[in-house]
Amino acid sequence: MKRMILGLVVLCMIMVPTLVMAGGTKEGTGSTTAAVAGSKVDSNASEFTYIQKAGTKVDLTSYYAQYKVDSKSIITSMGGVVSVAGLPKKLPTPNRRYKIGLALYFTVDEVGAFVLDGTKKAAEKMGVDLLVNDANYDQNIQDQAIEQWILQKVDGVIFYPANFNACEGILKKLKDANIPVMAGNPPLVGEVNSVMTIDNVEIGRQSAQFIVNALKAKGKVAGTVVFQTLPFLHPNAETREAGFREVLGKYPDIKIIKLTGITPEEHYAAFEGAMQANPDMVAAWGLYSSAVIGMANARKAAGKSNIVLVGVDNDRPILAGIAKGEIAGSVGYSAYNHAEWTLSNLVNLLNGVEVPGQIIGPIEVINKDNVSNLFKMYYGGKTLEDYMAGK
Repeated sequence: MKRMILGLVVLCMIMVPTLVMAGGTKEGTGSTTAAVAGSKVDSNASEFTYIQKAGTKVDLTSYYAQYKVDSKSIITSMGGVVSVAGLPKKLPTPNRRYKIGLALYFTVDEVGAFVLDGTKKAAEKMGVDLLVNDANYDQNIQDQAIEQWILQKVDGVIFYPANFNACEGILKKLKDANIPVMAGNPPLVGEVNSVMTIDNVEIGRQSAQFIVNALKAKGKVAGTVVFQTLPFLHPNAETREAGFREVLGKYPDIKIIKLTGITPEEHYAAFEGAMQANPDMVAAWGLYSSAVIGMANARKAAGKSNIVLVGVDNDRPILAGIAKGEIAGSVGYSAYNHAEWTLSNLVNLLNGVEVPGQIIGPIEVINKDNVSNLFKMYYGGKTLEDYMAGK
């Protein structure tokens, strides 16, 4: 089976993250503090809630250092740090027909596929020519594609790094070619103009709170909790884990075990072994879709319905599992938000606007009560009931 990998990305609107990812305090909402370049105003200025005011530098290095993630990235745009509540209400009109490269890490999982689909649709609406590369998590493939785009003199690049620590060289080539870069996932090295993020620490916190609430309802917050993550450094995974441990660390009778894997099959096997080795297991958490799906299948096969299972991501099997009561809940985000905001921000930048250095998209806490409505939001009006009926 092709790999299903953690997606970042981002997105309407149960909960907007309040963690200040780059320092500073909340400044307010709307165009009164909008970043401008001369008389040019960001087309989305009225939709921004300012967390860090325009004219200040985004500092992801200090932010990640709190969570023991070594970041040497540089963000150059000085339009501040903003949060958004959902899809852009107004897409910018390009000053001319721009040619933009979309460098994706992977498109087999739903997150990557939806970023691709959403960016294509937004490009068509805006009149932008879009070039696409799926790196399949190979930085060399991504580098080669971008080098070709530099020769083709693209106007800008939307960048989802295939390898967060091995992309500095290609980003320098883009800088030397004077080609602006909007990062859909912030690289840990190199320079970009702006980044799109979600509050992954809050995702971890909310995931852990699901477990705490479920165990309290059973009478006691105690026992073994297993979580499954990636076997390599990913800043989203590290920050999610930090938020998770922050909440569960308040309960001394909880023992936490960490497992890793990539494919659903790997997570299935690891979780199957963990259930056998830990008969006192009371709950489990998957940091991304492949982990959640693999764990859910293993738990069902073992008949361990007493283990509270919580996830991250909003893939259709996860949402169906929540509706059936097989998964307690998940924390999701819409990849279409990521798609439209990254392209909108890059087009504004190319139009001469001083854009935000960081855009933080919303996340949604998904449970049995709201899963049907959120399914419609994530999947463009399609219903969970039809999906579960095989339609």
